Amino acid sequence: MAKHYIAVDLGASSGRVMVGTLEDGKLTLTEMNRFWNGPTEIDGTLYWDIVHLFRNIKEGIAKARVQFGTEISSIGIDTWGVDFGLLDVNGKLLGNPVQYRDERTVGMFEKVFEKVSKSEVFENSGIQFMELNTLYQMMALSLSDSVEYKTANRMLFIPDLFNYWLTGEMRAERMFASTSQFYNPVTKDWAYGMLEKLGIRTDLFAELVDPGTIIGKAEGTPVVAVGSHDTASAFAAVPVAGNEQSAFLSSGTWSLLGAELDEPVITEDSLAANFTNEVGVCDTIRFLKNLSGFWILQELKRVWKEQGNDYSWKDMDVIADAAEPLQFFFDPTDPVFSTPGDMPKRLQDYCERTGQKIPEDHGTMVQACYENLSLLYADTFNTIEELSGNKLDALRIVGGGSSCLTINQCSANAIDRNVITGPKEATAIGNLIAQMLAMGDIQSLEEGRAIIRESFAEESCTFEPQDTEVWKDALSKWRAICRN
Repeated sequence: MAKHYIAVDLGASSGRVMVGTLEDGKLTLTEMNRFWNGPTEIDGTLYWDIVHLFRNIKEGIAKARVQFGTEISSIGIDTWGVDFGLLDVNGKLLGNPVQYRDERTVGMFEKVFEKVSKSEVFENSGIQFMELNTLYQMMALSLSDSVEYKTANRMLFIPDLFNYWLTGEMRAERMFASTSQFYNPVTKDWAYGMLEKLGIRTDLFAELVDPGTIIGKAEGTPVVAVGSHDTASAFAAVPVAGNEQSAFLSSGTWSLLGAELDEPVITEDSLAANFTNEVGVCDTIRFLKNLSGFWILQELKRVWKEQGNDYSWKDMDVIADAAEPLQFFFDPTDPVFSTPGDMPKRLQDYCERTGQKIPEDHGTMVQACYENLSLLYADTFNTIEELSGNKLDALRIVGGGSSCLTINQCSANAIDRNVITGPKEATAIGNLIAQMLAMGDIQSLEEGRAIIRESFAEESCTFEPQDTEVWKDALSKWRAICRN
């Protein structure tokens, strides 16, 4: 008998509502709707259009009910990380959630470290240091004269907020909470002592629940807390088998590159390398690093469109193919690239500042983005092996970015290991696997991954390393320019 589940999957640039159908051991996907997501600037502040998103979520769920009727088993929601909404004592949202790239967190590292050392923050959270993290957003609010912050009764992370609007129940899903930098993965609770030293309100937090918990019901349908950070769901959908030891890359606007471990790695070396320990599905740890993904390419595409060159992604591949390879080196994680703006000029300024030739044409810039992302992946892959003590068999890439054949091949070349791709809709699929576990339709993550291997085998491609000596030389040049 077929079982149907609704996965609401919101990334940092788009959202979708999918129905997963499990029948005879195979999972199929049906897209209900897909919609834009992105920041909206008002008076210098970047906001999420949360009402637009919820309207589209409800429309997608309504379409699923029409098509699948009462056969829907459950609903699960995953979103991008770190952001939140503040609610008043009556449960009303006090303001549109601010987007993580907003500049309110500039300078918050220094403010936090005045009260709690960097090493103590890492000891209490195990999380990579990025000023966009919830910790620094909340620090900015606590130091401001924010009426919303002062009068709030509850803070809910974005997926928890949508779950609340569907069910009326306020809960904090543990995996998402672990992205905030005020959750302790060792004690498995909020880092109360550290937060109290910082003067951040701890009375705002909702009760923590594990993925697989049924939060409540939306018009009679159970709403399940899934791996509600999209990376947690994406990692759950990586179809590894047996004793395979591979690195995982969830590829989209962000690149989340890491490995699935049994325990967090909270050491001086992992602090120095700025790695993160986020909670994963079924008591795993996602030991990874948040890296810039297709963000720079998205901004190039946007700027060029405003200038009259409306490239498709296929067009960008074509113009990149005509460019001379491995001519320009830059660090995609450099803060200069982190906010919206004139990305072509920023790339040119970076190259000039580092004593390189200046890239002039569009194809050269796109090719440089593909290559430098791949070199960044290689550098991070090597560090994962060093810090985890594991020799990795391959790199498995999932998500929308796995469709970029050029990056896949360049990554295999740079890492000198096979790159295996698929599935593309990993976040939605991992969301569905968590729902199946919650509803008792599968019994383990391994069973879920076996279903994924069987259901999406045609999406899987393997890229073998080529020209490895050339790429080793390129990685040395990249490190000399980007890591000095």
